[in-house]
Amino acid sequence: MSNQVLKVLLISGNQNHVWHNWEENTPLIQAALQADPNISVTVSLDIEALAGNLDEFDVLAFNYCNWHDPSGLSEQAKANVIAFGEQGKGIVILHFANGAFHFSLPEAGASDWPEYRRIVPRAWNHHGESAHDDYGTFRVRMLDESHPITQGIASFDIQDELYFNQEGDVEIVPLYAAVSNITNREEPLAWTSAYRNSRVYQTLLGHDRHAYAVPEVQELLRRAVRWVAHQL
Repeated sequence: MSNQVLKVLLISGNQNHVWHNWEENTPLIQAALQADPNISVTVSLDIEALAGNLDEFDVLAFNYCNWHDPSGLSEQAKANVIAFGEQGKGIVILHFANGAFHFSLPEAGASDWPEYRRIVPRAWNHHGESAHDDYGTFRVRMLDESHPITQGIASFDIQDELYFNQEGDVEIVPLYAAVSNITNREEPLAWTSAYRNSRVYQTLLGHDRHAYAVPEVQELLRRAVRWVAHQL
């Protein structure tokens, strides 16, 4: 494994979506990642930071959803994200970011960007059956105990939202899951996939500070960043 310092651009923000706790959890995500001395995180609360020069970054992490914002991404930002994928750099999708730039977003359907659903393999569809259990405590079980992200991590309890019926047809490798009180099924909560030449990690965990207080969640996040950047 290389000792190169990984540079992460963490995109968060959207004042229309503060009820999804990004103001609270963004610094916790940054702190969890930077507990690894080989990870450095730059936070931007402007989605159009993606239109700038991304050459210095190894990983893009999305903690953002354009709720009630139909403007969408600029063409330059879209081109840069696609180029990032072509270069084989890492991509991490956190919790509610799986609903961004989607035709079903309330008051923001005009922002629809189909390419985003190639990047984000399982998306929240407000016109479909996507939903979550009531916020509460549940137990997370590792599905793939041999994967570098999950290896050696035991089952753990978390206070969070348990998403289910996320939509998409990109091939995924599920990593961990929990049983929904609504579906009575074990629902996958994280997976890996590929976008162009990039590795992608998506997790549905991370509603608020309680999720990021869990040591296993912090460790999974650090490992995920290293894995998508080919350092794990």
